[in-house]
Amino acid sequence: MDSITDIDAYHPSIKAVPFTRTATGTAIELLSIAEQQALLKMSRLVTVPKYTKLYTKGSEATYIYNIVKGVAETYHLTPNGNKRVTAFLFPHDLVGLAENGRYVSDAQSLTPLVAFQIPLEGLRDVLVRDPELDFGLLSKLCHELRRSQNHALTVSLNEASARLASFLVWIKDAYADGRSGQDELILPMARHHIADYLGLSTESVSRAFNHLERLGCIARKGLRAISLIDVPALERLAAQSD
Repeated sequence: MDSITDIDAYHPSIKAVPFTRTATGTAIELLSIAEQQALLKMSRLVTVPKYTKLYTKGSEATYIYNIVKGVAETYHLTPNGNKRVTAFLFPHDLVGLAENGRYVSDAQSLTPLVAFQIPLEGLRDVLVRDPELDFGLLSKLCHELRRSQNHALTVSLNEASARLASFLVWIKDAYADGRSGQDELILPMARHHIADYLGLSTESVSRAFNHLERLGCIARKGLRAISLIDVPALERLAAQSD
């Protein structure tokens, strides 16, 4: 990981749908200017090359990462060596879930990543002084819990095309940097990453893409470029299960 000298071009940012009612019901910035400045003082802005480990499951948890540009993933390796992706993390997200001082998963960058590396010791001191920041982080954790529940529901769907439809509907809203138009997506992850996330084989994901295209729900414009032709149809398919 390398430090960035033009740190003034970036600032810590955590977004989530809050507990309280908002006008749009969408994710909002949870950090005040003062909280951003407090985190900025203690953090190091780093660049991470594509496919680089951020940390390893079981290693000492010393930092969390606030992504400002790029995409990361967390995952577990099963005893037989299979990989199970547990989350994709985007700008405004936090990476570094720990338990009893140890990281609970592996994490790596999927694209070139820019992130604030925040020491947990310093963050704890700030949280003691600023209850509002504590509440904001709680809102973010609840936001991530809702994501996890959605992921669990997605992988419970029996049809591969239904799982993929649910994934595309979710990522359309979750990854704003991947939108080249209102319903145009540039997927930041490869086909096998999607398969690991959805609990499918790469071949099943490919067949699911073909099926959604035959239904007229999507149109593929490149290896990772996708046009969402019929979002309501994707939503209906995502709601189906056998």
